[in-house]
Amino acid sequence: MIKRLIKTAAIFVSGFALSAFINGKNPVSLAKETLSIPTHAQKEPQAKVVWEYASTNNSGDLNKLGAQGWELVGISDWVTTNGGYVSSTSYFYFKRAK
Repeated sequence: MIKRLIKTAAIFVSGFALSAFINGKNPVSLAKETLSIPTHAQKEPQAKVVWEYASTNNSGDLNKLGAQGWELVGISDWVTTNGGYVSSTSYFYFKRAK
């Protein structure tokens, strides 16, 4: 068990040193970067996004809504039968930031 632990540690250290060599960095500075808190994690939380929603069942509106900044987030199909005839209607659901 001890041999396995030593072998695993040796492989880890070798990989770390090889990574530092490939990136052209000193292993100590690479270790400091790895252990430091990323700068993006230290930023203030951003304001909550408020969404507005739209829907249509006209596929001709899709490009127009996309050009206006709407993002397609869902599609639903409704199938109905009437006197032996089957019809299908698709509804498209969109959202964008207010």
